[in-house]
Amino acid sequence: MQLRDWRLRKRLLFSNFIMIFIPVLFTVVVSIAIFLALQFGNINRASIISFIWPESGQNMSIQFELSRLRVRADQYNGNMDRLLQAADHLEDQGLNVSIWRDKEDLYDTDGIDKVYLRQQVMAGHRQGHADFTWTGEGLRFYYVSPHTDIHLAVAGAVPSYSENEYIDLSSKDILKVAFYVLAILTILLTILVGLKLSRWMAGQIVGPVERLRNMADAISQGDLDHPVPILSRDEIGDTCQAFEKMRLQLRAARDTREKYDKNRKELLAGISHDLSTPLTKIEGYASGILDGIANTPEKERHYLGMIVDTSRHMAGLVRTLFLFSKLDLGQVPFHWEDVDVAAYLKDYIGEQTDHFHQQGLDVTFQSSLDKAVISMDRQQFQRVIENILGNSLKYKDQAVGHLAIILTDGGEGAYLLSFADDGCGVEEKELPKLFESFYRTDKARTNVAKGSGLGLAVVQQIVHAMKGKIWAQATVPKGLTICISLPKGESHT
Repeated sequence: MQLRDWRLRKRLLFSNFIMIFIPVLFTVVVSIAIFLALQFGNINRASIISFIWPESGQNMSIQFELSRLRVRADQYNGNMDRLLQAADHLEDQGLNVSIWRDKEDLYDTDGIDKVYLRQQVMAGHRQGHADFTWTGEGLRFYYVSPHTDIHLAVAGAVPSYSENEYIDLSSKDILKVAFYVLAILTILLTILVGLKLSRWMAGQIVGPVERLRNMADAISQGDLDHPVPILSRDEIGDTCQAFEKMRLQLRAARDTREKYDKNRKELLAGISHDLSTPLTKIEGYASGILDGIANTPEKERHYLGMIVDTSRHMAGLVRTLFLFSKLDLGQVPFHWEDVDVAAYLKDYIGEQTDHFHQQGLDVTFQSSLDKAVISMDRQQFQRVIENILGNSLKYKDQAVGHLAIILTDGGEGAYLLSFADDGCGVEEKELPKLFESFYRTDKARTNVAKGSGLGLAVVQQIVHAMKGKIWAQATVPKGLTICISLPKGESHT
């Protein structure tokens, strides 16, 4: 997972931790480096004490080295290195050292009279293992280890106080300056890290928020065609994803609204055209009667019959349009029941075969299923069948047309019902448009008698209410096939 995919809370905690951790780490590393340098650099620790605490003069450092020399004498195992190191540090401060064991001389400061030194420190020796005298004239130290029988003699003209009242504080000043420098560097490092982290967090948060604000402004101004970029999986990425979902929903709503507006305009144009034609006929026949053109009882009866037929056609168009509008608005009540569609179609075709044959359409029914139960409204499903058969009858191109109704198992929990005729058919590019309201293959809409163009639109609305699917395809070798897929035994509420 990339850092930009972290949640904002986690990134803020991480940046705050880094802001504290880096200066602390810097201080710790510098301190450890100084400690290691003092630990492994073979530096005189007494000199270090004098450097850190110059007010004490040599007192503290000499006492420290005498104590260390005594401890190492008690721990002597034949190796003189550690004793010689302590002796060397005492000699650096102006003292002379003599070390022996029984009658064996182990170490003496170069150029000294060891006999005189030993007599000098032992002259005032009292009973016991150690004797220590330190006056304004100098220091005398004598020690005999009870564990190793090592004798230590240290002496020198080192007074117990500084001869000068002025104490040199240069070393402490150096330490103060070093501390101030370290503190300033730590503060500067903290500020630098804070600025870097602030700039990084600004790039991580402010930049995406500004892009999101620009996208929101674009969406508010109606720009719904440019996707919102989702560059991370944090809270801002989630917000961008929500904006993208909103944009898609708004664009779908806009496209639907535009589609409805277009359909409404086409609907109004279709209604105007399909009503104006029969109204013109009625007006013409009525004018013919009033103007005396129908000057015989036969002509007058003919004119009146045409007026009645045209009025009935207009009434049927209005009823179909009203039904389509109610279906589109979901205001048509459906009375659902489980029906064996195979038996239903067999009975319906058996009753209507002669009727359609007299009008020039030969209807047959085939089923590969003994029983096929679906949930339907009998009245509305009958309207589906009648509209499809009526279209096949209207658009047959021979004296007797043929329509085959075939029921099969469509798989995936559905039955497939096909209505295949051998009429004039429809061009392949026009097939998806057959279910649009007021669509007719007659582009000029001159042959209004062949229908309103609402029949298949009504069929589609009813099939969708049955939770089915409907589509059209060409019949081989010629004609049109309407296919309907209906769910098996699905209950409706």
